[in-house]
Amino acid sequence: KQWYQRRVRARHAKAVRGVVVVIDSADFVEKVRDCTEVLYEVLLNNDVQKSKCPVLIFCNKQDEEMARGAEAIRTAMERELTTLNNTACSTLSDDSGLQRTLAPANQTIRLEKMVSVVTSEPGISAGPHVDISKLEAWIAAL
Repeated sequence: KQWYQRRVRARHAKAVRGVVVVIDSADFVEKVRDCTEVLYEVLLNNDVQKSKCPVLIFCNKQDEEMARGAEAIRTAMERELTTLNNTACSTLSDDSGLQRTLAPANQTIRLEKMVSVVTSEPGISAGPHVDISKLEAWIAAL
């Protein structure tokens, strides 16, 4: 499944005007690494970097009891991005001989300082209290 997702993302990356990374706020704590790895991959994408397209972290399921807020998710992802980046800095380069990182080693990653504008917004995409107004506004502004 993962190889397919990467191939699909790679095929459509050149035409992208914006990227939405949907996070399940209710079980974010258990999935923080997986979620952040996806965001890291998006932010490292050459086409995303060249176009400087905006990235939205859509923090879904805000109506659930155990949901983390958008700002808490953003902060946790910045910490995890820093860890992923430091790991990448300390490993060998990829097949092309290049080392793909977001920042130099030991630099704290701040999403507001990325080449692409990265924002995070809360929302609820299903159930009786659907609220995707911030997602719709973000898409309309593209």
